[in-house]
Amino acid sequence: MNINGTNVCIGCMKPLEKTGGCSFCGMKQEEYNPIPRCLLPGTKVANRYILGKVLGEGSFGITYIGWDETLGIPVAVKEYFPSEMVSRDVICGNGNEVYLYENSKKDRYQEDLKKFLNEARCLSKFNEVEGIVSVLDFFYENNTAYIVMQFIDGVSVKEYVREKGKMSGSQVLEAMGPVLLALERVHGAGIVHRDISPDNIMIKKDGSLVLIDFGAARLRNIDNTKTMTVLFKRGFSPEEQYRYKGRWGAYTDVYSISATMYFMLTGVTPTDSVIRALGDDMPSLVSMKELELSVKQRKAIMKGMAVNAQNRWQSISELHEALYKEEQSGKPVGNKGKWPAFCACVAITVLVAVFGSWWYLKASSKKSNVTKSPEYGTTEVVRKLPANTPLATVEPMISTPEVTEKKVAVTKEKEKTEVPDVVGLKVSRAKEKLKKSHLKYKIKYQESEKKKGLVLSQSVKKGKMLSYNATISLTVSKGKATVTPAPTKKPSSQNTKKKETKDMDFVGVIQ
Repeated sequence: MNINGTNVCIGCMKPLEKTGGCSFCGMKQEEYNPIPRCLLPGTKVANRYILGKVLGEGSFGITYIGWDETLGIPVAVKEYFPSEMVSRDVICGNGNEVYLYENSKKDRYQEDLKKFLNEARCLSKFNEVEGIVSVLDFFYENNTAYIVMQFIDGVSVKEYVREKGKMSGSQVLEAMGPVLLALERVHGAGIVHRDISPDNIMIKKDGSLVLIDFGAARLRNIDNTKTMTVLFKRGFSPEEQYRYKGRWGAYTDVYSISATMYFMLTGVTPTDSVIRALGDDMPSLVSMKELELSVKQRKAIMKGMAVNAQNRWQSISELHEALYKEEQSGKPVGNKGKWPAFCACVAITVLVAVFGSWWYLKASSKKSNVTKSPEYGTTEVVRKLPANTPLATVEPMISTPEVTEKKVAVTKEKEKTEVPDVVGLKVSRAKEKLKKSHLKYKIKYQESEKKKGLVLSQSVKKGKMLSYNATISLTVSKGKATVTPAPTKKPSSQNTKKKETKDMDFVGVIQ
């Protein structure tokens, strides 16, 4: 493709050598074969943007790489193209304009074009926010509309994980921090993204993440109980997005961003939320000790993926605090900041030595006020500091029995495991799940209409936290009762003893 006398690659818009594939992105130009509804490379729109290959295509639009002749930079150009309503054939048809399948949908199409413009306006509010793609232009053409955005030179999280495998806990925390803060800004403006997934988060060359595609974004202050377009992405959408009148809010994005982190950490797409609602046997991060995350952080992500919206974090700020609060106390996130953290520790130690005694005596003379934490409902002591108290002043580091007790409690907490749901499973499968959760089992057989070998009930409900090697009682079906003829003689004591042995409970011991 020629731009201003230079042969450029349609895949990355960089100068192209005469032979072979692109030396930058490796794309072979002759192998590109777009479907007829997509605009061809070299097409110019708005008399300014020259389009290259298709970067992505969804239900509502087609995104191309493009070249801005005015600024001399690569851009991403998103074309509004709802495939259920419009089509075109640029090869055998009537050019680049889209046409409606049915004229009866004309009014709806025009209304949706306005919503597409709203997407551009939504994004333009956050052009200076790290972690969100920037909008550069918007225009109407070809009986549709276009948004011109910053081109992200990188790959999607989905592509990255598929090619390189799952990411470490420190990588995920370090990369997702700015995205969470950016999403919190979006929610603060009353906007819910509704389409967060590994497809819509890009990894740049420097490793930072950028959230893209606000095509499904909606304002929270409209009546979100009315019938709306059902939009969901399997594995990453909460159950309320599967319903025509499902209520949605910031907690909807909390589920999707948490599910995306689950995918990044495990390399596995989470089980659909509607399937989990019927019986949740999705492996929990809590039991995955190999992850470079604390128990608290693993629990935080799983709470963000709670099927019932009321059981989730209600805001991104709550999720962010649960994930990063530990690191804010001096523990660095990921591999960055180790030296600054060490210096900070030294500085804090000096400050403690200088101001510790003064603060303790001064603060202890003040009456302590007890307040209730809004997130967790626990009580904590808050002291009113004198107006001239240095900001770096900290509590003296005094070893007390109370501190020792807290350390023991933390150790015990790390030795706990979550009880899985094994009701309805075959007993062999139930044993495997309990073993993976580091639990022992006791089995009692019972006559039932259920198929022989199925678990009928468990003594401890799923989701409850138990200590390692705790024992759970399982009631297992031994099938329907059979009628046998009465014995002609009294059974011997030896036979009775044998029968009693057969009906005894079985205990599985896990090493």
